[in-house]
Amino acid sequence: MRKLIRQLWPLLMLGFLINTAYSVMWPLTTIYLHNQLRLNLVVSGLILAAYSGCNVLGGYLGGVLADRYSAKRVGEVMLLGLLVDAAVGIFYNGLIAYPIVLVIFGLLTGGMLTLISALTAQLSHADSRLFNLLYIFINLGLVVGTASIGFLFHHSLRPIFGLLLICYGGAIGLWHWRAGTYEQQAEIPVTVRDEPAEATATLPFSPLMIVGLLVSLVLMWLTYAQWMSNVSVYIQAEGLGIKLYSYLWVYNGILLMVVQAVMARFSQPRFLMRQIIGGLLAIGGSFLLLTLTSGTGALFAAMTLLTLGEAIYVPGVPALINAQTVGDEGRYQGLVNACSSLGKAVGPVVGGLVIGQFASFSVLFLGCAVVDLLVVCGLGLTRYHYRTSEASH
Repeated sequence: MRKLIRQLWPLLMLGFLINTAYSVMWPLTTIYLHNQLRLNLVVSGLILAAYSGCNVLGGYLGGVLADRYSAKRVGEVMLLGLLVDAAVGIFYNGLIAYPIVLVIFGLLTGGMLTLISALTAQLSHADSRLFNLLYIFINLGLVVGTASIGFLFHHSLRPIFGLLLICYGGAIGLWHWRAGTYEQQAEIPVTVRDEPAEATATLPFSPLMIVGLLVSLVLMWLTYAQWMSNVSVYIQAEGLGIKLYSYLWVYNGILLMVVQAVMARFSQPRFLMRQIIGGLLAIGGSFLLLTLTSGTGALFAAMTLLTLGEAIYVPGVPALINAQTVGDEGRYQGLVNACSSLGKAVGPVVGGLVIGQFASFSVLFLGCAVVDLLVVCGLGLTRYHYRTSEASH
């Protein structure tokens, strides 16, 4: 594991920097639109949908462009675009300018995260532990980004965009330095002598399982997006304050790193579907807990379940898909990021409509729990069909 980190630390740091920038932006989006720009939750949700829709498009285009052109050149253009976008955001972040800056941010961030995921997939050659390592660094960025909000945001977004400029400046330097080398290394599997050989095993391709996993991503992120948007409004409605919301995400990031550090040693392809199903059950349980109780303790308990589920589920899906699609990583990792972004796009809109229709957060949280349970049932049936088909051949 240490050898992997020494070999690939620039790629891991890229994931850290891009997600730090991402994580300092999205928790503020609903709050800024709703409280500072005075937009209602439905309109705020539509703006978030446009942002996430561009994130979907960016994720897909990032995968396609990575397969067809030089990933180094594509990444340099995207990072330069993010740098310019952040510079514009420092001076223009009003009712018209902020949504425009936001959707450009979504488009280019989606593309960069896909490029990083595609390079990880190509370098790993189905070693799921490399995904877990990347996820640890990505969630370190989550901790730094969300923790920075309390220090940087005081009714002005200028310090936030200033942090983005620092992150993208560092990312441009790392990308220019190492991206070309990683493109050349992608043709040769990363080998680590003290790793068991079974960690790099591939699995037979199953279109049904691929589709099921991609659909699960859309629906899981649709529910998870409530934590990223409407839960912040719920916390304020409960009179608990925005700092608690920031602390919850710091706790989320720290716990994610601890869980992922353990999983990075033990994750294996043949257990990935069980891992994914277990993660979904925990995520659904977090919403069920919010339905049944309230208060600071309940929020941290629910966040614990959400974090455990996220840590188990989120890296498991791209790792399982990658184990079945070696040689076509860019396309399928692009679909992974696109489906994730689609769920994030639809989630705030659906949540806003449910709250507007029923005037109840409990109905929203119960609905999310039911959706996650239905996804678990669907993946269970997919797993059964896959194992039956394999046994018959």
